[in-house]
Amino acid sequence: MPISEYIRNIRAKIGPDLLLVSGVTAVVINDRDEVLLQLRHDTDSWAPPSGGVEPGETVAECVIREVAEEAGLEVLPEAVVAVLSGADYNITYPNGDHLASVTTVFRCRPLNAKQPRVNDDESQDIRYCPSFALPENMLPRHRWIVSLAVQNDSAAYFDAP
Repeated sequence: MPISEYIRNIRAKIGPDLLLVSGVTAVVINDRDEVLLQLRHDTDSWAPPSGGVEPGETVAECVIREVAEEAGLEVLPEAVVAVLSGADYNITYPNGDHLASVTTVFRCRPLNAKQPRVNDDESQDIRYCPSFALPENMLPRHRWIVSLAVQNDSAAYFDAP
């Protein structure tokens, strides 16, 4: 889905200036230990489903919504894998908009054996991939996020000072 109405309204007021937003990433792992990935239109690379939190929405509600919107799957968020923020998560979009994100990464499991499908215009393809054989064209950050989720550690990662 393109920019949300909420962000569009803020952008109308602040232009391309830096905007802090809350987001989520879903590392969905099925019962065969495969990870759900989408081939994104914007980067032409594979990544876990992700998106921005809407006003009044919890991060858990957001991760459920994003996976449903992008892959047509119902998921259960099982654990927070990481909370990511800081300069490494600042983005400048091709249109010049600046964004700083605080992203909560969830390990999720699908609630049924339904096959994922491209369900919006953000993805070229969406499928499960073995966690030990991820596609070559993944950003290093996304590969790392998947590795954290697959480890199934009980402690969430965050950058400590």
